[in-house]
Amino acid sequence: MPSSETRGRQLVRRFYVYQATRSVGFVSPVFTLFVLRDLSFTTLGLLSGLYSALLVVGELPTGYVGDRLGRRTSMAVAALANAASLAGFVVADTVAAYAVLYVLWAAGTVFVSGSADAWLYETLAEHLDTESFTTVRGRATAVTRWVSVVTTLAGGGLYVLDPRYPFVAATVVSLAGIPALALLPASDRSAGDEGGDTARGEERADVARDESGDTASDDDQDTDVSPLVVVRRALTAPSLRWFVPYVAVVLAAAGAAETYVQPIGVDTFRATLPAALSGVPEPALLGLLYAVFTGLAAVAAQNAGRVETVLGVRGTLLAVPAVLAVVFVLPRVALVAAYPMFVARVAAGPLVTPIVNGYIVDRVPSAGRATTVSAVSMVRGLARVPLVAGTGLLADRFGATAAPAALGGLLALAVVVAAVRGFGVSETERSVVGDA
Repeated sequence: MPSSETRGRQLVRRFYVYQATRSVGFVSPVFTLFVLRDLSFTTLGLLSGLYSALLVVGELPTGYVGDRLGRRTSMAVAALANAASLAGFVVADTVAAYAVLYVLWAAGTVFVSGSADAWLYETLAEHLDTESFTTVRGRATAVTRWVSVVTTLAGGGLYVLDPRYPFVAATVVSLAGIPALALLPASDRSAGDEGGDTARGEERADVARDESGDTASDDDQDTDVSPLVVVRRALTAPSLRWFVPYVAVVLAAAGAAETYVQPIGVDTFRATLPAALSGVPEPALLGLLYAVFTGLAAVAAQNAGRVETVLGVRGTLLAVPAVLAVVFVLPRVALVAAYPMFVARVAAGPLVTPIVNGYIVDRVPSAGRATTVSAVSMVRGLARVPLVAGTGLLADRFGATAAPAALGGLLALAVVVAAVRGFGVSETERSVVGDA
């Protein structure tokens, strides 16, 4: 029988295999160009708003599904929903059809957002060390990104052959997530999964201090409380009360800027590339661009643990959005500045997300871990709704570069407020949230 540590390392490697199937690199460099054949920026913004609103509605119940029916069940539903959405883009040509696909896309996002992190955290707790969560989660994100480096190159070329081909290829990758999930055992701590009492026994012994300084025993971590109670306890705790809204604004703004990378990229190519490259199809150039930037994002994700060690949670969450605020505005002044904007935007999420999720799951009891991570994603989705709708209107009226410039202004304001007021980060105390 392998030791618990050896078993843990095996499971981490299998988790990396699953993460590889979450790559959507085939479509990422051409997605916006594809849908803009049928839609305006305003309509695209509204559909993105629909997607974000569905995240708000769906994150909490799907996190509860992950806590109750099993992490792997929730993750499998996500893989199927993603595959159905990607396949649908092959035939969609109306706003109504696109809306249905965005609904499926949202389902694929919400069913995995809390469950994957909860599964990983609990596996580390049982076999290895939860202190390594940020490092392992960052490396898992890097695996997805490195797969995307290859698939984005192929995606641009496939788009030149036929705009539908990247979506067919991405569908196959998403479906591969089902057999990859079969390699993962059930999480011992999710109520719906099979498992022994090892992790539960460990948790009974792991008595932590809540934010009020009182001891949070096993009785405080009641697995029968409603998801709303779990979320209320977590999101009103001092360590998360201001942290979650701030992170939601930062990640929502970074995500909303993605819509404008491809149209700005095409304009930038035309304005800055030498004549020798003028005959290369723009989708192929976008594939190359995304491959380079995705590789940089993978490096950022791999080093999330190191960045957290050097800067801390607070330092990272002030520095990254401050950089984004500057680079989002610069293309409005000089189009060539779009290149550093692309780099910073694509690296920010993979760098910040493992740090954010690690901070959160360390402060939430096992029974509600997936529910709470999903609730945080729900808040981020709520913040994203007005951003994607509003920037779509700006882009149609003032050009694509106006949208990230507005988002940069919002990020600058958020950083200033957070730096002055603070946002509740406790760097040293790693406590489980009890009653608020």
